[in-house]
Amino acid sequence: MNDARGVKGLVLGQIDQGSTAAGERVLASAASLKRIAVELRNDDVGRGAASLAESGVDRLESFGTYLTGADGERIVVDAERLAREKPWIVATSGLVLGIAGARMLKASAARRASDVGENS
Repeated sequence: MNDARGVKGLVLGQIDQGSTAAGERVLASAASLKRIAVELRNDDVGRGAASLAESGVDRLESFGTYLTGADGERIVVDAERLAREKPWIVATSGLVLGIAGARMLKASAARRASDVGENS
């Protein structure tokens, strides 16, 4: 039983570290988008786009703060709750990730095949 607790702690620690790093990247993206929104706001033509960008900044900052502040246990609990309350989100995410993964594998295989053909 101690081994299971050790593995769980290790996994939760990895989730915590990964989410903190991801949160920092999301917050950096939000800062970049905020600079773009300011530039758009100063441009007469881009005011509508500035509002949209500012809305995106707010959401990114909120999500980035959540990722950097939440520990691994909280993220797992929140993910489980989301999966129970909105299973269609999980299914759609799985489908999108599966399609993206398949496209990357296909592109990688085609590239390797062309590299092999050039080296022969």
